[in-house]
Amino acid sequence: MKTHLNRRRRKLPARAGTSTVEMALIAPVLFLIIFGLFEISFGYMVHHLIQDAARQGCRTGIRYKSTNAAVLSTVNALISAEHIQGATTTVLVNNAVADVSTAKVGDQITVKISVPASKVTFFPTTGYLKGTLSAMCTMRHD
Repeated sequence: MKTHLNRRRRKLPARAGTSTVEMALIAPVLFLIIFGLFEISFGYMVHHLIQDAARQGCRTGIRYKSTNAAVLSTVNALISAEHIQGATTTVLVNNAVADVSTAKVGDQITVKISVPASKVTFFPTTGYLKGTLSAMCTMRHD
């Protein structure tokens, strides 16, 4: 009867816990890479969104009888719709801070938007994004 029990028993290989130890060593590095990809992709997305907001604000600013309030309203509506906090918008006429209502035909209207990276980070403790994300658009006044 003893021989029958011994035949049913499986022998474990000598390296039974190796895969568990390897996974425990590789998992933090793998998660660090994945979180970095998320963070950098999110930064590119926010940069694209503020670039589009600057372009739309500039299109509003080049219209006849437009004002800075209209430009800021357009930019803020687009930025707040995407839940971006802490953005700073600057409206320039011929590279000087001025109201677009004073611009003449052919003047350059520039809209600059900047957002601190700390305000748009997906994982605040990782520190992948640093500095400021900024976008600018320049068009000629109609």
